Amino acid sequence: MGLRFTCAAFLAWFLTTMAGAQSSPSLPDTSIIVQRMVAAQQENRARVRPFTVKRDYLLLDKKDQAKAKVVANITVLPPDSKQYRIESSSGGMGEKVLRDILSKETEPCKDARKKELSTDNYQFQLLGEETLEGHRAYILSMNPRRDEKDLIRGKLWVDAASYNILRIEGSPVKAPSWWIRDLYILMSFAEVDGMWLRTFTHAVANVRFKGKYVMESRDLEYGPVQQSASRSRRYPGMLTGAALTP
Repeated sequence: MGLRFTCAAFLAWFLTTMAGAQSSPSLPDTSIIVQRMVAAQQENRARVRPFTVKRDYLLLDKKDQAKAKVVANITVLPPDSKQYRIESSSGGMGEKVLRDILSKETEPCKDARKKELSTDNYQFQLLGEETLEGHRAYILSMNPRRDEKDLIRGKLWVDAASYNILRIEGSPVKAPSWWIRDLYILMSFAEVDGMWLRTFTHAVANVRFKGKYVMESRDLEYGPVQQSASRSRRYPGMLTGAALTP
């Protein structure tokens, strides 16, 4: 009798588990995820308002030792205007590299549509899903349609609820310059006062005749334009993108 009960209980558990697995939601088509992701990007651009951000840039050598640092206050004026003031800097030639990155980052974006994460510029394929920093996320492969240095081959993570982009990892299709080889980029994004912004970048490159270098930029503090620093909002531990090329 005990054996029969055990077998019956196991059978009931097995059937219940299988029924639950069959009724669980399947992954949506890649095209649906991409459509909603593109729509989320458009909505986010419409929500961006003028703000200031304090951002630090750090250059590390192949031994992970800091070679240079720049801290800058950047004013963002939508749709495409950025101004910056360097608060502090150090590091000799490495400092110049970081200053060049900051200058390049704040230039007006040319041909923005050619760099967007859209089906005009990329082919996407759903690879699966996972939990990323507490968010259920779809993982998509990114394959550029053209060989251009501003397009990245790699993967992106899309929030399954909001369809905002959480992370991008990969390498430019073309090296940004003859000096740089094997450039790898990781960018993270987060919500800041109702805006979805890139807030952390980690880039690793092999520089000819110099070896491996790492550049990181991290957003430290946000505030509305013309707001005093004492009232600005701080994000001391945020690990969540900046210049694409060292």
